[in-house]
Amino acid sequence: MSLSAPPLLRPEVQALIFDCDGTLADTFAAHFRTFREALAPYKVEMTAAFYAARLGLSRRQLLAALTEETGVPVDDEDLRVRTPAMFLGHAAAIRAIPFSENLVRHHHGKLKLAVASAAQRPMVMASLGAIGLTEFFESIVTIEDTGVGKPAPDLFLKAASNLCVAPTLCHVFEDSDQGIVAAYRAGMTVTDIRPFYQSDPAGW
Repeated sequence: MSLSAPPLLRPEVQALIFDCDGTLADTFAAHFRTFREALAPYKVEMTAAFYAARLGLSRRQLLAALTEETGVPVDDEDLRVRTPAMFLGHAAAIRAIPFSENLVRHHHGKLKLAVASAAQRPMVMASLGAIGLTEFFESIVTIEDTGVGKPAPDLFLKAASNLCVAPTLCHVFEDSDQGIVAAYRAGMTVTDIRPFYQSDPAGW
C-alpha cells in the first residue's frame, strides 16, 4: 500500500486529524522512561511488558491499572504535575512514525491538518517538535482544551471547529481503540494505523 495516500480517504474529505502519541510520534520510550522515573518515590516498578499491554490508555487509566496490579495507590494529580518536565528530559527518544509523517507531508497545503491528543500540551508540543512537524498543523488540540479525553468525541470536535470544517468531512488517524471510538462518535471516518506501525518495547 502506498504511504502517500491514506486508505479509505473519501474524495469529499477536507481535513485530516491525527492523534499524536503512537500515531504521529513513537513516544512510547519517552513515556515509559518518564513513568518509571515518576514512580520511583512510590517504590513501584512499571515493566515494559505492562506498559506495552496498555498502550492507548490515559495516564489516569494506566495508573489505576498499575494500582490494581501492585496494590500500591499512585496519586494521579502528583504525576500530572511532575511528568511534563520529566518527559522533556526524555524527548531525544521520540521518533516520527513514517506512515503518518508521509501523510502529513503529502497532504500539507492540500487539506487542512490538525492534531487532537488527550495528552498534556507541553508533552504534545515537545513530541511534535522532536519530529519536526509542528508547523504543518493549523490546529493542535490537547486535553487542556476540552478537559475530556477519548473515547468522548470532544477533542476531535474541537479540532474540526478550529479548522472550520464539518465533522463529517474530517478523517482521523488513530492508534487506540478509545481514539477510534471517539472519532466515530464525532461523526468522522477513521483509519487505525496499527497495521502499519508497531513500536518495539525492546528499545524502550
